[in-house]
Amino acid sequence: MKYKIQSLVLPTEDKHRVCRKLFYRGSFGILDKASQTLSIGYGQSCDFVTYINACSWRKWQKYTDAKKVELHLEFEGEAEITFLGYNKEALTIDRKEFDVKKFSNKTRKEIVYEFPENNEMMLGFEIAGLSKCTIYGGYFTVEIPKSSVNNVVLSLATTTCNKEEFIKKNVKLIEKEILSIDDEMSKNFYLHVVDNGRSLTEEDISGKHIYLHPNINAGGSGGFARGMMESLNQKPKATHVLLMDDDVLVLPESIRRTYNLLRLLKPEYKETLISGAMLYYEKPNFQHEDIGTVGNDWRYYPLKEKLDLGKITNTLENEKDYTLHRNAYAAWWYCCVPMTQIEKHGLPLPLFIRSDDMEYGRRLNIPIITLNSICVWHMGFTMKFNATFNQYQQLRNSLIAQSTTGVIPTVDIMHALYDSFRTEIMQFNYGAAQLIVRALEDYMRGPKFIETADGEKITQENFKLNDKLAPLSELPDGNTFRPRDSYEAPQLSFKNRVLIRLTWNGQRFFPKWLDKGGVVPISFDDDIQIQRIALHNKLIAVNPYNETGIYRIKDKKRFRELMRRYNRAMRDYKRRGKKVRQAYADDAKYMTSEKFWRKYLGLQNGK
Repeated sequence: MKYKIQSLVLPTEDKHRVCRKLFYRGSFGILDKASQTLSIGYGQSCDFVTYINACSWRKWQKYTDAKKVELHLEFEGEAEITFLGYNKEALTIDRKEFDVKKFSNKTRKEIVYEFPENNEMMLGFEIAGLSKCTIYGGYFTVEIPKSSVNNVVLSLATTTCNKEEFIKKNVKLIEKEILSIDDEMSKNFYLHVVDNGRSLTEEDISGKHIYLHPNINAGGSGGFARGMMESLNQKPKATHVLLMDDDVLVLPESIRRTYNLLRLLKPEYKETLISGAMLYYEKPNFQHEDIGTVGNDWRYYPLKEKLDLGKITNTLENEKDYTLHRNAYAAWWYCCVPMTQIEKHGLPLPLFIRSDDMEYGRRLNIPIITLNSICVWHMGFTMKFNATFNQYQQLRNSLIAQSTTGVIPTVDIMHALYDSFRTEIMQFNYGAAQLIVRALEDYMRGPKFIETADGEKITQENFKLNDKLAPLSELPDGNTFRPRDSYEAPQLSFKNRVLIRLTWNGQRFFPKWLDKGGVVPISFDDDIQIQRIALHNKLIAVNPYNETGIYRIKDKKRFRELMRRYNRAMRDYKRRGKKVRQAYADDAKYMTSEKFWRKYLGLQNGK
């Protein structure tokens, strides 16, 4: 039987026009937003072998029993079409022309081209106008045995908190592009909106197979746990749950291709995660992450490079099968999970925010599938940096994750905690240093604390210790340097290197005659720049992206207080750490059960 695996997508959304090269390269043509058509004139050409519109043929062959791929293209006018395949080995790009054909469609008409048998990474086409030519749409089909088509009920679970405009727009788009279409997918697709902010109404979120679930603010882990439970208990029960952030620009075709891939997966790939890439909302051609991983230094990294996917060489590079790092995981901005895995491994841990997706992905410990075009656009994390999330939540939750389910065993989180504490306190960021100590203290309170903790209240209290950045123009000395200077690293003498480490940048003991005085700019995030901070009493932490900053001034009294508190917490960890770790391990199964989450979320009688 023939099965349509993907449709041609034009950048008719305003934001998508900024990243047009993800959809097609070459002549801009005339994009008609209302009719969703593209018109080109004589001598103009467009290349559709792109991140969004190429067919990832090698992966479709690997993960499914697909054969005989065909391109269906509907257009009017005279055109020359080149049918292409692309491959990349090492640094070499191979472009293969299967055929070049001229067409003259006096009226709107569909042409069909069957690609010869091949093993190209990507397939697609280029079209050149021989007169005015209007493209109405297109799609790829494959030949698949009817017996190879899986029964799939896909549930999308998204959790939101006071981001009404994002979620309402996404729901309407999904309703229009998926649920209102009379096809097999619309009958087997459900949308669960978990409202942690309780600010939405049925008037905002309603429709066929669309459900609104008011929820206490239990963070991302609580929202997605609720979405998983609703998907588990819906009629019919979901076979897969797609977890997706609320504050994203969604491409409905990505969801449709996810569904099609699930329908055709070979038996040996049914127990896999499908990970969607995160592209930068502010730089929409660029990929932030496709798969994440945790390094032995405890930092979180994208497994793939941050690529400009508007370029064919990067699109091909991104399409490669990467050897997965042992700490790889799929982030929850777009992650499709088989229901069988949820039933086997349980629900998320109650971590509120940060490290929850890492812990869950490593707990499942199953292969991850990625596919060019399965993605969302999300605001990058550089502008979102704050110590509450990046220090307290991530450190505390990583310790909990490692203790409960044994994930990331190669990572020495206690050493990472020391490094983070030392980094922040040497940069006079006493609020962040206090949050790091608090993370260890709260971890040591054990699983009973986590099981009853009010994550929202803890976060609000921790926010008080975050830097409050102000425009550089409002700060004394804020105009004496370039914002980007904060990321430059001058040379550091051996003498100063020794002094800064022995004295903790002049906070333990320091002769005044060594003090350089003046103000020096440093980066606002958690990267330490020894060369810049050495022997200075006053620093200005700068965010060069929006030209804001904050003064940080040496405070020996606060340094001593925090050192005493840190040492006290470390002594407690050395004394009771093994017992606390065992307590988390003993409670792990309960904390990830539906019974626990129903109690935690205050759900009564299954509602």
